[in-house]
Amino acid sequence: MKRIAPLAVAPLLALGVMATAPTASAQKFGHASPVTSSVLTTSVVSLAVITAPVWLSSLGVSEVHDAAARRKRAKREATRAGPLPPLTVERVQQQADGSYEVALQNPQAPQDLAVVAWPARADNPAAGVKVGDVLDFTPTPIGAGWTVAAADGTALAFLPTSDAAAQSMSERF
Repeated sequence: MKRIAPLAVAPLLALGVMATAPTASAQKFGHASPVTSSVLTTSVVSLAVITAPVWLSSLGVSEVHDAAARRKRAKREATRAGPLPPLTVERVQQQADGSYEVALQNPQAPQDLAVVAWPARADNPAAGVKVGDVLDFTPTPIGAGWTVAAADGTALAFLPTSDAAAQSMSERF
């Protein structure tokens, strides 16, 4: 049975209890005035008619929220930074704007190529990198990117995943 079934029954049971309880007390007052009984009955029915759609729609909204949360969690896990092998620097090229492009190759699989572009800045990590260097890419614990380190273990930079870079409040990593 789906999870929503018990939640949908609860408001209907509450409506049933509300509809019968005031009617019984209205019958006591019915001897005093027939208007009192009809006013109480009309009030209970009006309350049920007005609030029932709110209860039912809130059930639907919670189901939509749960589905969206599951999709978001699945997407976040799918774009996590994973382990990468050490990569060899094949080319370091400084661009006209001061940025660097570093071409990388996987020594175990020469067909696996990558290019890392670092924007221009005074402490550019690519400035000290040369052809033949081996760079180590260690994923961060939460999977937002990799810590790029030289062969001697010196951390050069943080390289975010594309999703982490798109969601970042900062332009500099």
